Amino acid sequence: MTELSGIWAHEEKTRGRASGKSKSLKSILLISRKYGLDPALLMDALTEAWRNKIYHYRSLNISCREVRQDSVTFLLTNEDKVVSQFPMKLELLRDQDSLKTLIGNFPISNYAKTNPLPRERRIDELRFGMKRISVVAKIIDIPPKKLVTTEFGNQLYVSNVRIADGTGSIRLSLWNGQIDEVHVGDEVRVENCYVACFAGEPQLRVGRNSRISVV
Repeated sequence: MTELSGIWAHEEKTRGRASGKSKSLKSILLISRKYGLDPALLMDALTEAWRNKIYHYRSLNISCREVRQDSVTFLLTNEDKVVSQFPMKLELLRDQDSLKTLIGNFPISNYAKTNPLPRERRIDELRFGMKRISVVAKIIDIPPKKLVTTEFGNQLYVSNVRIADGTGSIRLSLWNGQIDEVHVGDEVRVENCYVACFAGEPQLRVGRNSRISVV
């Protein structure tokens, strides 16, 4: 019996029988162990998928497949492989504290410790100073790249492309190879970015830990 199975057996014995809450907990813990995820952040990712129909967390794609009166069914895939599909009570998504309390009873050393989950935002929600956010939008304009010199004396190419979703548009600064990886019409996901101010307008910036991918 694995360490996780032993802990889970003790948890089930303590409760007497499996409830909807404990079944959801078991799914979250097993997936987190297999893919090296923080289970509390996986719970946050499920909530984002419920709100936005789909969410990408690390190597997993999470889809909200079915919404019923009192439950939601999630489908988790890794590339083209199905990882899991399970229902979760809406009450757990609306109030995660009880489930996260149970998650806290399991040794965190069994799972990956990661930074807080970047939150997906619509463009009309973006405000100067926001950090660690994710945006999904379509590229509508790519100006010619320009050679600039940074404050550290490095010369880099930059293009302030414009991206848009159904709520608005904003400039996104891309550097060097990032510029050549995208085209007008591409839908892109920008993860772990921040909002700066340029010429009096908000502008999305990417950092060392940011990630840009074509959806």
